[in-house]
Amino acid sequence: MKTKFLITAILIGLGVNVGIAQISDSSLNYLMVREDMVKPSRAADYEASLTDLALFLSDQKVESVNYMTQLQDNFHYSHVVRLNSLNDIDGGLRSYVQGEKKSAEFDLIWSDLKETINGYRYYVVQYQPELSYVPDGKIWLEEAPYRRWNYLHFEPGTEKEAEQILLAWKNLYKDKGVKSGFRVFKGVIGLDQPVYMFTTWSATPLDYQIELQESIELLDDEGTILWIAMMELVRKAETVEGWYLPQYSFNPETKKK
Repeated sequence: MKTKFLITAILIGLGVNVGIAQISDSSLNYLMVREDMVKPSRAADYEASLTDLALFLSDQKVESVNYMTQLQDNFHYSHVVRLNSLNDIDGGLRSYVQGEKKSAEFDLIWSDLKETINGYRYYVVQYQPELSYVPDGKIWLEEAPYRRWNYLHFEPGTEKEAEQILLAWKNLYKDKGVKSGFRVFKGVIGLDQPVYMFTTWSATPLDYQIELQESIELLDDEGTILWIAMMELVRKAETVEGWYLPQYSFNPETKKK
């Protein structure tokens, strides 16, 4: 029963009928993330299973499953799908787990994948466009695969104050003409609340450091003051770096082109 529940949860998480290729800031709303804690010694095997899964979905012409895969530096792999609303979870692969379709290949892929992970979690975040600064309009995919995730856990009851500071932070970036951007996501389900995820991106780690230094110089003392004010509201912070992995992502829309 546990095994069946695990597979069902995985597939529901990946079974959202949206297209990553069409994502823009105007269409972003909720994102659901399945995060796999992969055994470091089995990372290559895990990636091989992801390759097999994408090939299986492509061969079966499954069009109602889309996900974007990312790797964090702690061997956590996250698979991200876009939700139009919290009710927008539906089924591309549910037919396999519900017995409507049978596939020994599918069962083998998931059996191999499960052996490579120590655990997993799901969480949902909501994009906050009014607090985000995206001067170049980039969707942060192939052209900017390197990214950092800053999880800022605020003191309960300080969310409104934190959002005011984030808005001031955005306006300062705009006024100073900073070239690098950031996106803000609010934790909705599955994360230690209240939390805001502050996401940045670049082409490479070196490019990121260069752009960060340029931003710090432009923001000057005003940026330092805002950052200190925000940190006074934070009870816990975590920064993780990683990469977008297009080779393990699956989007049937891009395969048609």
